[in-house]
Amino acid sequence: MTLDTVKLHLKDYSITGESNLTVQPATYIAGTGEVVAEFPLFQNTEGKKFKGSKAYLNTDRLNLTIQPFTRSEAQTTCFVSFSVPKIHYGNNFYSVGEEGAQAVFSLVEKELWNSGIHTDIQEADLSRVDTFKNIQTEEPFSSYYSLFPLLKARRAIQRGYGTTFLVHNTQQEFCVYDKLEEMKNRNIDTSQFPAQTMRFEHRLLNKQKVERVYGFSSVSALFSGGYSELKTRQREEWRKSLFSHSVEEVVMLGSRQLEQEMRFFKQKFERNWFEWFLKSYGAYHLAQVAGVEVVRLALQNVEAERTKVWRAEKLLLDTKREIEMLKQQEGSNKTLGALYKELQEKVCLN
Repeated sequence: MTLDTVKLHLKDYSITGESNLTVQPATYIAGTGEVVAEFPLFQNTEGKKFKGSKAYLNTDRLNLTIQPFTRSEAQTTCFVSFSVPKIHYGNNFYSVGEEGAQAVFSLVEKELWNSGIHTDIQEADLSRVDTFKNIQTEEPFSSYYSLFPLLKARRAIQRGYGTTFLVHNTQQEFCVYDKLEEMKNRNIDTSQFPAQTMRFEHRLLNKQKVERVYGFSSVSALFSGGYSELKTRQREEWRKSLFSHSVEEVVMLGSRQLEQEMRFFKQKFERNWFEWFLKSYGAYHLAQVAGVEVVRLALQNVEAERTKVWRAEKLLLDTKREIEMLKQQEGSNKTLGALYKELQEKVCLN
């Protein structure tokens, strides 16, 4: 596990008269001109005061925002966020060691100074910390997809998006996704990266959660012994959250999922439910392995009557859809237990 995106709370900073900050004015009501939600934002080193809804600085490396702390108090907070591997490598695929991460933090501090925001980044607090681990899987991402909903985390909401699985609450997120697919969606050439890369990200969303998980929440602590704890503590967090089951327990959970699917068919088709269940599973795997278009072409070569081809294709799609309503998974030669054991070992062991 290594650092990905971090968000820092700058506790002590000053802003020069030549800063590159953009001040966003407060909104106002057109008819009356009444200003809505305007706050004192900062005073620069020349004594000039600035008001507005927020001030910000966005560059290729970082995003900084100064905004009101509360709606009722004239206090502001300053946050800066950046991706450690993206600054270090130019992309966020590969992990960065402690020495490289420390160099990135120094670069961020230098860019802030050059932009007119002077601060000692070592004195900042960690307001958000994202860590990640890439693994190369033996099967495509889709082969593991139906496994993830079985690995329930306590007091968390689960969401699935085809190539992404997310478990989250207000304090943290566990996200598993197809890294190369995510990069392709951002129009990044993935030919140089390892195939079948699955990414595991753990995101701590506030300072209090960072403190509870790592035992510290300052940048200075991170680079004075804390960095070595990242891997150890993150493996433990993944083990406690999504990989707490034994292989036998996962097999049992899989059988319960299959039982639920059977109950669905029995309720819908009653007397002939198992016949429909077999048809649907057969259609599902035929469409997954061969593809609907390939099946259609084969049917056209075997059956001359177009109406029969249309009906056969419709039967394929209808029965396939019955299974897709219940699960999203491509076929794999491995058992559910074997898939789980592979991920558990690659994520939670050294």
